[in-house]
Amino acid sequence: MLTHIQEIIDRVSNSYGDEFFTKLMLALNKVIAADYTFIARINSQTDSYKTEVLVANGKITDNLKSPINNSPCANITANTVCFHPKNVAVLFPEDPLLIELEIQAYLAVPLVNTKQQVIGLIVALFKTEHKNEKEAVALLQLFSGRIAAELERIDYDELLEQRLSTQTQELAKTAKELQLTQQQLVESEKMSALGNLVAGVSHEVNTPLGIAITTHSIMADELKKLKDKLDSNSLSMKDMENFRNNSDSALTMQGENLNRAKKLIENFKKTAADQHQLEIETLDIGQYYQKVISTLRSMLKPQNVTLEIYCQDTIMLATYPGIHAQILTNLINNSVKHGFSSNTKAGTSTDNTSKKNKITIEIKKLAADEVEVIYSDNGHGLSKEAQQHIFEPFFTTARKQGGIGLGMSIVFNLINQKINGSIETMNVNSGACFHYDFKSNSSK
Repeated sequence: MLTHIQEIIDRVSNSYGDEFFTKLMLALNKVIAADYTFIARINSQTDSYKTEVLVANGKITDNLKSPINNSPCANITANTVCFHPKNVAVLFPEDPLLIELEIQAYLAVPLVNTKQQVIGLIVALFKTEHKNEKEAVALLQLFSGRIAAELERIDYDELLEQRLSTQTQELAKTAKELQLTQQQLVESEKMSALGNLVAGVSHEVNTPLGIAITTHSIMADELKKLKDKLDSNSLSMKDMENFRNNSDSALTMQGENLNRAKKLIENFKKTAADQHQLEIETLDIGQYYQKVISTLRSMLKPQNVTLEIYCQDTIMLATYPGIHAQILTNLINNSVKHGFSSNTKAGTSTDNTSKKNKITIEIKKLAADEVEVIYSDNGHGLSKEAQQHIFEPFFTTARKQGGIGLGMSIVFNLINQKINGSIETMNVNSGACFHYDFKSNSSK
């Protein structure tokens, strides 16, 4: 028997799962000289068993399913060995498997898991009477523990895989929801910036329109005086001279302010349209930046910020105008809210309350298709932590003031993903400074 055991062990060593079951059943089938051997799982819900590996006459054959009731292994769940040395088909005439295979002797050993539950059975079937019960039972019992452990391991792996699959799906769903939420927040941040732009332009337009209305009123008064003089036949050359001078002055002032309002509205319409519908255009970069800034002046007034743009000559480049409008809007908004705000203390390195608030934008041509921009302010500046994390989504030093921390993240993504560029912070003595470059989109 020891020889048989060693032979089986040699065959199944370093094998697992189906390979282990197959090698073991072939070896046992040969050693105990059975006509059929199989490993089966028990389904307690259907009172049946299904083979995992079935060996017939020394060869692997198709698996089968059979009911437990009215079979020799009906009491196998009681964790007892089942052995019938002969006439088993006569004893269990309602078991179709025994009749079909013409079985005489039947041996089954239960497979018990770590919870002491019978989860299956290992079976040997003989077409002739079988008397060597002890050796066959000993061999089946010897390997039943390893078989049960392997079945349990497979079940655990499948359960783990199922759980991992479920968790992966849940994580993917959560990630998608987070991505959607972030996109909504980004769009909300963009709309907020555009809303500030609308409010600012409205405020800026009110001034020239107010002056134009006032001059219109002055001209109406002057015209009334002239008509009264005419009606009373008291009009003099001096009256005509005054009317002409006052009208010239009023018309000039009115024309200048109406043109200013018209230009502001045109710049706003262009900027808003550029942000709404992104299309590549060949631009004079310096001139376009000036147009955008003209629509953002109202954002600077609450903190009395002056803004200056320096540009080398004319720089023509194919790019997305709307992207640059969004970048400038976010950068300026960031300076006003964080750099110059008296409430912003966290994440700052200096206090510039005694200085005149100022933003400077320098535009330089690096190559035929590449431009660099240095944006700086003389506000509170950035702490080391802020410099490290400022481009990360949701990082903000003004959470208590309602900041959500997407402005600079949006700037980072726009520059890197849309205009073939990069952005980084620069160390300066005071204030915040950002350096970004971008290339022509025609070479994308």
